[in-house]
Formats: sequence, C-alpha cells, structure tokens
Amino acid sequence: MKAIRIHGRGGPEQLFFEDAPLPEVRNGDVLVRVRATGITPTELTWDESYQNADGTARIPGIPGHEVAGVVERMAPDVTDFRPGDEVYGLADFPRDGAAAEFAAVRAANLALKPHSISHE
Repeated sequence: MKAIRIHGRGGPEQLFFEDAPLPEVRNGDVLVRVRATGITPTELTWDESYQNADGTARIPGIPGHEVAGVVERMAPDVTDFRPGDEVYGLADFPRDGAAAEFAAVRAANLALKPHSISHE
C-alpha cells in the first residue's frame, strides 16, 4: 500500500510518500480503507508519533490518527461492523495512523459514519 511515513523527528521534511506494509489486524481491530484523515499540526512533536505502546521505537511510522473510511475486514472477534460499512474514528496514538491506503483501528474507537456527512 502507499502511505505517508515519518522517518525521523522533525517537521514535514521528514514525511515521505512511499510503499508500506499492510497493517497487521490484531484482535479487536478493523482494517479500514482510508477515505480521509488529518495530521494534527503538532503531531510530529509527540513522542507517541515515534514509539509503540511499550516505548520501543516505531520508525518509520504513519501519522494521521483521525480516520474516515470503509471497513475492508475485521478481526474474527469483531462483530459490530461488516465489510462495506462506512466508519469514522480515532486510531490509537502509539500505533500507525491513517495517512495511508489502509489503517488498522480498534473497533472500540470507531463508529458508523452518518449518511448525512461526507468522509471528509
């Protein structure tokens, strides 16, 4: 998949559009085909942008934690969503974000997108 990835601390000069592996779908996760995301202006200054939950380094990483898109597939333990559902939510900060074609997001952090609003 294509993604915007951070290769080191700094500003926009550290962002690169490149190939990245498809995210791992863990228990409780939904794989979202991303239609819209946002990168918070200060996000590149947060430690969570560069490390996993256990504190280990995550470089390169994918920013953009606000996400809207379409459910591609779910972990077997997820029953609240179906492929094709339009969703929006927030990806966990100590994981890769949504500035990519796909993002793995905890189902608990997603909701069905109202039909009356666009993904953007």
